[in-house]
Amino acid sequence: MATTTTAPHCLYQLGSTAAAESTRRGSAIFCKKKSTKTAFEEIKQGFVDYDRGQHEVSEKLSGLRKDDIPSRYRIRVAGDRFQRDWTVSEVVDQVLALTPLDDIEGLLNRWVGRFARKNFPYLIRELTQRGSIEHCNAVFRWMKNQKNYCARNDIYNMMIRLHARHNQIDQARGLFFEMQKWRCKPDAETYNSLINAHGRARQWRWAMNIMDDMLRAAVCTLFHQAGQLITT
Repeated sequence: MATTTTAPHCLYQLGSTAAAESTRRGSAIFCKKKSTKTAFEEIKQGFVDYDRGQHEVSEKLSGLRKDDIPSRYRIRVAGDRFQRDWTVSEVVDQVLALTPLDDIEGLLNRWVGRFARKNFPYLIRELTQRGSIEHCNAVFRWMKNQKNYCARNDIYNMMIRLHARHNQIDQARGLFFEMQKWRCKPDAETYNSLINAHGRARQWRWAMNIMDDMLRAAVCTLFHQAGQLITT
């Protein structure tokens, strides 16, 4: 009967290959990103002064902090004593404490959270709800100059509604065309805000033109709702 023999160097190669395969099967690395859901949960805080009869209820938003930004940015701001790890609500308070003629951009450049672009929509939301239109425009201009900025529909919708509330129809319409240059597709909320703004300003032709654009873009909305927005 014929027998087969294996050379010693072949046995060594087979053994090393089997050991490597067993090592690959036995070692497993699991990577899980840190959850950021809790960073954008609003926390209500209350203040009561019984002597003066005053009370105040506010909602504070943390946002992404220094520990949540990428490591390359953490190393960059670690040795800078002028960088501040503020929350989103603290940044809004700092901005509103300044006048529109002050150095708002210099203040925002000291905020560590600017390296996390997920903070930008919440920053604009807080400002549009609490701040003046001049502060919002200054922050929005600074935001568009950031390298990590990405145009979003919700940011433009909030800015369009803000200008519509202040009866600045031309500026709101300018933001509508600007968001399309940034390749942001307007949604139903965008069209409804513009139609309502032009309807309240009695600019019927612009309102109807925007409604026609909405129909050509095949944006899902209710026709009677759009008609009510024009007449209100």
